[in-house]
This record gives sequence, structure tokens and C-alpha cells, in this order.
Amino acid sequence: MKIAGAALMTEKFEFRTLLRRGRFGAYTDLNAARRELAEVPDMPRGDFGDFGRGGMTVRRVTLTALLTAWDAGGGHFDDAGVIGWNGAGCAAENSNYWRDYLANGREAGRGGLFVATLPTIPYCEAAITLGCRGRVAYFRTAPSTRRLRELLAAVPAGRYLCGEVSAATVAMVLADTRCPGAPLPDCPGLCELFRVLEAEA
Repeated sequence: MKIAGAALMTEKFEFRTLLRRGRFGAYTDLNAARRELAEVPDMPRGDFGDFGRGGMTVRRVTLTALLTAWDAGGGHFDDAGVIGWNGAGCAAENSNYWRDYLANGREAGRGGLFVATLPTIPYCEAAITLGCRGRVAYFRTAPSTRRLRELLAAVPAGRYLCGEVSAATVAMVLADTRCPGAPLPDCPGLCELFRVLEAEA
């Protein structure tokens, strides 16, 4: 398996990429980040029609996926799959929905808040933005990138954008399971993996 690109979004809405050593931000507004990143040379042209309606996790994952694709050299990603792995998933959206449900007497909650509680939603939105037509899934395993490698070995060979969301960060790698690559260090998460690979580069 080869890491063909990677990106990290920090708690200050700063973005870093692994191979191109890109540095973007800090941003106070993710919509402003989207507009600025769209002007970067070779940035993939994504479908951002739903970006403004997406929750914070959707926006964070989508922009990190976009930069991961850019780090991999841009181009088309119609063959790629998108996998969410571990992290906080949609915990913030779950909390918002639950508070709304309680505020409405435990009888009703806003349906628009419910959809974003599904852990696949941020990854599905990233797939839509980049035009990915491969598999989309979310997995929770033991906190070890070795387990992620095992998951990737069990699906058809191809390119997979693999992302992990925490309360403060989003990390994503583009894993190409068709190509051999150097053994990856075993890390508890993708954020830690990104930092180790960045230090080694």
C-alpha cells in the first residue's frame, strides 16, 4: 500500500499537506477557506453545491479531502472510495440533535439535524464533492493504523481516501492499495500518522 497524498486540518483551521508541503490558513470561516483554496493552482474542481448546508464536520472533512486530492497531484478521483475511520465521527452533530430533541419535549427534533448524525455523511459529502464513485463506508476498530491497513486489505484494490475526525482535527490519507509502499508506522490514529510521516519527509 502506498500513501499517495495526505492532509491535516488543525484546531486553528490551518491545513497542511504531506507531499507538496502545502500550508494554508489559519481560517476563521471555512467557506472563506473553500473560496481561497479553489484558487490554488492544480486544485481539483469539486462540486460545492451543498457545502453551505453541510454541518461543521462535513465542511472540515470535505476541505481536508480536497487538499488530500491536491497533495496527490489532483486529477480525477471517480475511481476512488472514501472511508471514515475511528475518531469522533459525528459526535458534535449527535449532541446538537439530542439537545434539540430534548428542547422539543422528547417528541420531535429537527429532521435536518438528524441526517448529519450518521457517521458516513461527512465522507459521502466528500465523495460527492470530488466525484468519487468507489465504496463509501465508516469503520470503528481498535486505535491502530495496523487495523486500518487490514481493512484496506479486505476491500478490492484501488484508491481510498481514508479520514479520521477528532473534536479539533481532521486527518486524511489517500491510500493506493494497488501499489507497494514503505511499511507504515503503527499509530493510534491518522493525525499521529500524518505527523510521523511529515517528520520523516
